[in-house]
Amino acid sequence: MSKQITISNLTVGYNNDALLSNINITTNSNQLIAIIGRNGTGKSTLLKTLSGTLPNISGSFNVDNKNILTLPETKRAKLLSLVTTKPESVNNITVKDFVSFGRYPYTNWLGIGNKDDNTTINEAIALCNITELSNRDYQTLSDGEKQRVNIARSIAQNTPLIILDEPTAHLDLVNKIEIFKLLKTLTEIHNKTIIFSSHQIEYALQACNEIWLINNQEINNYTPTQLIENNLLNEIIKSKDIIFDKTSKTFKLQ
Repeated sequence: MSKQITISNLTVGYNNDALLSNINITTNSNQLIAIIGRNGTGKSTLLKTLSGTLPNISGSFNVDNKNILTLPETKRAKLLSLVTTKPESVNNITVKDFVSFGRYPYTNWLGIGNKDDNTTINEAIALCNITELSNRDYQTLSDGEKQRVNIARSIAQNTPLIILDEPTAHLDLVNKIEIFKLLKTLTEIHNKTIIFSSHQIEYALQACNEIWLINNQEINNYTPTQLIENNLLNEIIKSKDIIFDKTSKTFKLQ
């Protein structure tokens, strides 16, 4: 992967009705990047556009010197994998078979992989600490287990970029922290670039290299330190009842 990923003059929305316009961000690869902002500000719309599941109105998104948004799906699937908010609803399939779906860009037309594919699948399962679940029916898993399986599938897809929409939604405290730790490991040890949306701002400040803040229909990228020192988190809250405390790096009730 190139040293940078670049979003240039990107406008996103529905039916040419722009929600976020003229987005320009250049950042380093191999980072954990959170997108934060109030509900309805466009986090999911932006991620859908970056992943190619929603057409952009204008602009480009360059990964590995290729504009993701103009690539055929087969080529895009080798650069980018997507994990959605809600776990997939599939029946009568084992965890290992579900993770193996991540190899579809590389297998033959029958979906039959080779020895290397099987190794990649097993490594993804081990990395997500779900080896003991391999033969379980996917639908019998908890939400936290399903989310790990979905991330394992994206790892098996072996893309330099992973996009996740609210990966810790509906999870309990322990599972939230474990998912953040897993995402951090993927960037630090396995050289992935991960872009995800989240309302877990306090965890994002601890784990992420960079945070993209959506506010007043604009999006800008900051380091966690810049967000804290410039009081930008209080700007997006806009509530007399809650403040962000710089010292403890937590939100507090007034």
